Amino acid sequence: MDLLLGVAAFASVPLTLAGFTWYAVRARRTGGGQSLMAPFEEIWDPVAHRTNVEVHAQAQRTPQAPSPGDPPAL
Repeated sequence: MDLLLGVAAFASVPLTLAGFTWYAVRARRTGGGQSLMAPFEEIWDPVAHRTNVEVHAQAQRTPQAPSPGDPPAL
């Protein structure tokens, strides 16, 4: 029984690291990794967290449609 617990504890470290690596690759590919680390970022670097929130809010905004009669944008 002790051997099984030791093997499970020893195997959990590489499995955890593999899980974090998989999530990091997936988050970079899809651009959705912010939500997992946001609480930690808010604790240790609140200014960066507020900046990231604002960047995400601006990215989600749709550009305003020009009013009739507005000159074309260059």
